Amino acid sequence: MTQHDTITQIQLERFHFIDNSLSIGESVYIIDDFSLPILPFPFKLTFTSAIVCTQGELNAVINQRNLVAKKGDVLIVQYGSIVESLASSPDLKTISMAFADAEEGRLFNRPAEELGNWLAHRSIPVSLHLDEDQLQRYLDLYAQIKAIHKDTSPALKDEVVKGFISISVASFLSIPQMSLDGDVDAKPESRQEEVFLRFMDDLQLYANRERSVKFYSDRLCLSPKYFSKLVRQASGKLPMEHIQQRVIIEAKTLLRTTDMTISEIADALNFPTDSFFCRYFKHETGCSPSEYRQNPKK
Repeated sequence: MTQHDTITQIQLERFHFIDNSLSIGESVYIIDDFSLPILPFPFKLTFTSAIVCTQGELNAVINQRNLVAKKGDVLIVQYGSIVESLASSPDLKTISMAFADAEEGRLFNRPAEELGNWLAHRSIPVSLHLDEDQLQRYLDLYAQIKAIHKDTSPALKDEVVKGFISISVASFLSIPQMSLDGDVDAKPESRQEEVFLRFMDDLQLYANRERSVKFYSDRLCLSPKYFSKLVRQASGKLPMEHIQQRVIIEAKTLLRTTDMTISEIADALNFPTDSFFCRYFKHETGCSPSEYRQNPKK
């Protein structure tokens, strides 16, 4: 991977300095004293995260979707997601897990195929809910795991963490998924919705280097014309509008949270020249990349 391939906004290593976290090397972290990151928005995740809300409320906009998590709710957000805003009630408490998942192949430190369709769409955070009894059992388990981890020899601590992850995933898999508005019995996806959601998943992986409608339609084995029709029916927007929106979010993320030059950002986003990138950015936002970097509220 090149330097630009790895430039994203919250690296998993930042959790290394949190006291009392349970971890496996620098690939898995579990913490219960989560605090909102002091970072400019938007930012991009380089890991998959599962957040169990044990008290209070968390509000976020992730991948252009509004999310609310309250006591007992579980949110699972996959690698590559862009967080556009994040806020919480003063009494928020969570058990938060972060995994250094690759773009594809492994999720929650295990083969993705084991999870079936549970995480079918990486662009849509998974929403689950633990009832009072389930939540209390989970909290009791976590307290016991922390106590066992503390008393376990250093050479075997990883095994304790792996055990907790396995139990967590098994527990989550047994809970019906909810739609983002809390509807457990969500309707099956139509053909248009299926195509649109798979397009959103692909954008999450490829928007920083692919801006062609044909690229995304080819991945779904559809003609660009039919692909565009289905996406517009599902979302009210043409594919190119979604591509442009995602590219701009990627660009804003790099402008606000890195010290990369404009030329380096243009290269990271696969623009032929920095002047082409500047024209593209200004056409979509009304200001140049340099102006946005100086005044990101524009």
